[in-house]
This record gives sequence, C-alpha cells and structure tokens, in this order.
Amino acid sequence: MNCSAVLSYLSLDKGKGHAMNNPKPTAIRADDLLRHLKDLRTGTYEGAKSRSTKEELYRRGIELLTPVAVAVLEEANVLFLQGTGQKQVIGPEDDGSGGLETRFELSWPEQRAAYVTRGHPQPLQPVRIIVNYSQDFLHPHLSGSTAGYWPFQITSEADAERQKGILAAIVELELHQRIYETDWRILPISRQWE
Repeated sequence: MNCSAVLSYLSLDKGKGHAMNNPKPTAIRADDLLRHLKDLRTGTYEGAKSRSTKEELYRRGIELLTPVAVAVLEEANVLFLQGTGQKQVIGPEDDGSGGLETRFELSWPEQRAAYVTRGHPQPLQPVRIIVNYSQDFLHPHLSGSTAGYWPFQITSEADAERQKGILAAIVELELHQRIYETDWRILPISRQWE
C-alpha cells in the first residue's frame, strides 16, 4: 500500500465509498484500521450514528465472523488438543454494563479440570475470542481474554475472512497464556514428549 492510497482513503468525503478495497492485499489489515480511523473522525461506525443501528451492524458482523472464528478454533483443536476440544459461541448478549459481548470459546478436558497455578488460584479459563461493544465505546472491538483490542470492521464475508490472521494470533496467544498459567502439559499434543 502506498501513502497516496492511505491519504486518499482518509480524505474521503462523508457518503463516498466505504472500504478502501486496496487491490494488493497486505499482511496488515489496512482496510480495517483505515475504516476505524474514519469512524473515529466522523463519530460513526461504518457510517451509522445511532446506537441501535450500530448494534444491528455488530450483530450482522458476528453472523459473518462466526464461521471464520469457529474454523480457527477447530484448527487449534485438531493441531493442539488432538480433537478433544469443544467449541461454543456465546452471545451476542448483554455484557453486564449495557453493552454487547460475543465469545467464541474452545475448552478441553484438561483445561476444564485445571486451576491457575501462577497468580490468583482460579479455574483455568477456555481459549476465548471476544467481540465487545461496550456501552461507552463508539464501535466494537475484537480481542482475546488477555490482549486486544483490534478494530471490528465486518460488513461482508470478505471482511470476515480477512480476520483469520488476527483470530489465529488471538488463539495462539490464548493457548500460550493457558500454558503459562499452568504447565506445558495442559495441551494434549504435549503428551508425545512425555
């Protein structure tokens, strides 16, 4: 992507164009961040101003993201959990403070039986991809339970597909965090080294 394309996109007048549609895909999700910046500049979310319209866009984005997020979780299940994992989609639901939250979770028998051994002892949480639209936020964000927040700019199947890299990074980070919180043997794949 070149600087003139970025400047051209950022200078779009209201109502002209939605996504940059850069013909050269890059590893960086430029469209998402540029659309996010435009939202911040205009005080909108994908052109919507009212909270109710923004929530409709959020719900539609979740519908589009669900098959992609579930596929990434299934890939982690096969690679690291030897197929023992259970995937669950929770939400969209109230986040407890008037916002919306959706969680894509991956749990497995060893994780469900484990407790955190580093830090405050508590049950070990599943791997989570979270999409939060807090009441006080202009627009929703994508994260894990321990890191984030990436722009949630999903209005098409292409937008949802473009999230694969971020979703994979979130899942990898979440898996590593569960290892850190317990032991390297928490992942079933580790049995091959015992």
